[in-house]
Amino acid sequence: MAVSFEFERDRAYSRLVDLIFGGSFEADHPLSERKLAQQLGIGRMPVRDALRQLEQEGVVEVKPARGTFIRKLSAADISDIYELREALECLATRRAAERGPSLALTSCGKKMRIMARDPSAFTSREIDDVGTDFHDALIQSSASAPLAEMVRLMRMRFRLAFHLPRYFAHALVQEILVEHITIFEAIVNRQPEEAAELMRRHLKRGLEIRLELDRAPGTDTTKDKTRGTENI
Repeated sequence: MAVSFEFERDRAYSRLVDLIFGGSFEADHPLSERKLAQQLGIGRMPVRDALRQLEQEGVVEVKPARGTFIRKLSAADISDIYELREALECLATRRAAERGPSLALTSCGKKMRIMARDPSAFTSREIDDVGTDFHDALIQSSASAPLAEMVRLMRMRFRLAFHLPRYFAHALVQEILVEHITIFEAIVNRQPEEAAELMRRHLKRGLEIRLELDRAPGTDTTKDKTRGTENI
């Protein structure tokens, strides 16, 4: 019975994450346990536990007498989260350059170089997916269990802050691809400080794009129906 409940709870959590970041919910509408349970075909208790976990991870917030809502981040919130992400990923980049790339990171580097030869042969989503894999493999290349754990604990907050809709021009996605390759090459060449600085600039640019989207009139990033660009 316990195993079955744990499975249902994990399934509820996974489905809720997909729905939230897939733009299926209006930010101003409360997330009803009863309606979610019906929609997912799962009991209310697993849904309740999944919502509690998402609350702990900073994705949703409970407003007394109103309900549970997707958390809205201010520009200050996004900047604070960026600072932490910068500290963690720049450290991971520096350590990866000191050690040299792992097999997973090397594999990502090869894929990115192939894409860079003819970006028009790939969709923005395909290029972005490899970029996401690059950031994940970079954390692994740091070979630091505490660092990887910190990133894991903050992953949902990072995703909430930098979940950008896929309406970027293909040219911008190509520019991001070039930035990733430049960082990768600095790691391969064992240039820790250079690699860390390139990562800092890369993330800084991502922050500027994210804040600019919030300032753009008529922009509502919560309604995008595709997976967001998380790797800039």
